[in-house]
Amino acid sequence: MLKSECPNCGHPVPVFASFCGACGVPNSARLGAYAVVGALMALLVAIGFVVAVIVRGQQETASGPQDFAWLSGAMNDCDAEAQKTPDTLHFLVVPMLSAAADDAHWKSHSLNDIGNATLLRQRDTLEGLGDQSLVIAPDQYEFAVRDEKSSAIYKWAPSVGVKKFLVAGSVQIQEFKVQFRTQQRKSDAEWGAPFVHNKGTCYWVNAIIGH
Repeated sequence: MLKSECPNCGHPVPVFASFCGACGVPNSARLGAYAVVGALMALLVAIGFVVAVIVRGQQETASGPQDFAWLSGAMNDCDAEAQKTPDTLHFLVVPMLSAAADDAHWKSHSLNDIGNATLLRQRDTLEGLGDQSLVIAPDQYEFAVRDEKSSAIYKWAPSVGVKKFLVAGSVQIQEFKVQFRTQQRKSDAEWGAPFVHNKGTCYWVNAIIGH
């Protein structure tokens, strides 16, 4: 137990005692001891509050809305590059996954069902990724484009994640269709509706390719 010395008789006195046990003089160190304890308690409360705020912030960062400004920036960059090279057909593919229970919801927002995929607008894509009802697909996929007039098909090596695809010298392409193939969905028959080729445009292929 912490003790102080009585200023009257010099006898050891517990710091929280009201009086000196030897001479009965009031213990002047008592108030100081309580002040120190109060300060320590206040410090502990403050530290606990700061820790709680930090932990909460980390949890919100981990589970809350996420920032996909990099993706909207990539879309804008693709637009700018397409305008500079109008003789090249530009695609920016954003492959995504959704929950099976959300199929009806996303199909109601679909621009076009393309080769086992559901095509979304930029706004729906960014909102879905932001609230995590959509995620960037981590799996490998194959992307293909077909010229509707000549039936020529353009294919690329299997890819993963967000990627840009180019068809150089594409002035002759007036309409085209696109298709996805994944390990789970390998059908060659589904191409969806055709798109009109507007030269100098980057086509954002924001597509839900699986669950």
